[in-house]
Amino acid sequence: MTLLQRINQLRYQKPLGIRLLAAILLCSSAITLIATGTQLWLDYRYELSAIDERLLQIEASSLNSLSTSLWEISPAQIQVQLNGLHQLPDVRFLEITSQYGDYYVAGNKPETGPIVERQYHLEHLSSDGTPFEVGQLTLIIGLDEVYRRLADKVLVILASQGIKTFLVSIFILTIFHRLVTQHLGTMADYARRLKLDHLDLPLILQRKERHRDDEISQVVDAMNSMRESMLRDISKRQQAEDSLAQLNAELEQRVTDRTQQLEERNLELHETLEKLQATQKQLVESKKLAALGGLVAGVAHEINTPIGIGFTAASYLSDQAKLRLQQHPDDPMADTANESAQLICQNLERANQLITAFKQVSVDQSSEQRRQFDLIKYLDEILLSLQPRLKRCKPEVIIEGPDHLILDSYPGSYYQIFTNLILNSLLHGFENQPGGKISIQMSLTDQQLLIHYRDNGVGIPQDWHEKLFEPFVTSKRNQGCSGLGMHITFNLVNQLLNGHIQSLPNSNGAHFFLELPLSENDTDQSSNPISLK
Repeated sequence: MTLLQRINQLRYQKPLGIRLLAAILLCSSAITLIATGTQLWLDYRYELSAIDERLLQIEASSLNSLSTSLWEISPAQIQVQLNGLHQLPDVRFLEITSQYGDYYVAGNKPETGPIVERQYHLEHLSSDGTPFEVGQLTLIIGLDEVYRRLADKVLVILASQGIKTFLVSIFILTIFHRLVTQHLGTMADYARRLKLDHLDLPLILQRKERHRDDEISQVVDAMNSMRESMLRDISKRQQAEDSLAQLNAELEQRVTDRTQQLEERNLELHETLEKLQATQKQLVESKKLAALGGLVAGVAHEINTPIGIGFTAASYLSDQAKLRLQQHPDDPMADTANESAQLICQNLERANQLITAFKQVSVDQSSEQRRQFDLIKYLDEILLSLQPRLKRCKPEVIIEGPDHLILDSYPGSYYQIFTNLILNSLLHGFENQPGGKISIQMSLTDQQLLIHYRDNGVGIPQDWHEKLFEPFVTSKRNQGCSGLGMHITFNLVNQLLNGHIQSLPNSNGAHFFLELPLSENDTDQSSNPISLK
């Protein structure tokens, strides 16, 4: 067995001892590193102070003699002095340059590595005390030997401390194993083998008599006492379990039956609540928009009469002004009256067009006869009637659904619904630009016709999905839009067809979803069922 395998086995068999050894090694190593770092820092400071003392010694003893030699112009004496200074510890390079261009060197100038460089001005004092600068001394001291000596100390300290720490840790681990961990392992094995049906054997440790009153012995006595208490409790619990078994058997069946009933009731209540909330929301929205539509249509009806009278008066004024101009061509008053009358007529015609659109807000089921028609074929007729508007944008219109879809409903309402949706896509989605794609998907369920209308235009802003169906809401009012198209569509779907329409968020264009009931009870009592071919 390799050393690594032995360590892994000990880690699983005796984890407490391994953790103790790791803690001792970690703490000892930390203390060793701190002590070593402190010692190295002190030694480094000592070496630096020794270098500073050496520099002070050079300044005190050698600068004057070098200045005198330069003054006396004695090259041999100067070189001997430089060589002598170069023999000092850690001195790597000396250089003297004189005022007269003389140059003296001792040693090699280091290119790399840590160094201490000092420069001194060499001065000679004349007999009257006047100083004369005779040159400059450059001194370089290398720190490589200092770092090497410190590195050697690190290796020696770490090696000695590591060996000592390892031996002490092994010794402590051995003592701890003999006194604690081996007995903990025995108690753990006993606890693992302990079962409710095998409580007859007590826990006994192989220990000396002088150790029988310590904490481990107290744990052993507590475990044996617990074993005896468990034996007594088991006998009592067995009697209680026998008495409860019959009662539990009866209660389980009653609880199962009651739980099933409650789940069914809760499911029914949840479905009913969701239907009520959806119906309430749809009813409130429909009533609100229907009330707004009725108000707009009523106001339009009331305004229609004075606008008609005004248009008649303006037409009469225009005719009289033209007659006056024929008789008196230079009459400025007649010319002004004619222009004003024409301007009034143009604006009253525009107002008449808006009032006609307002009247369409009020949906009247009696305005159109109910009949059977093929919705798929009817969509082709709608697209054909819109060809003058589609020629400019030329969008791709895709209709997906059954080959034939026979409805018994109001074809005019479907015409107006799809016309509004397609024209909104041309004007707002594609902005009257060439290209674009319109998709109309139709599918059937048991009681509903589902229609998904999509385009890949600019889309609808996020905050417009709720207010889109309100009257007079438009983003193209400056282009002549009245903002009534989607409101009329909403009233047709919700009031005439008893369906539901909503604008769904879409990352690529607009998306409208229509739900139209197929049951004749939901639309008209006299209608016939829908058929598919």
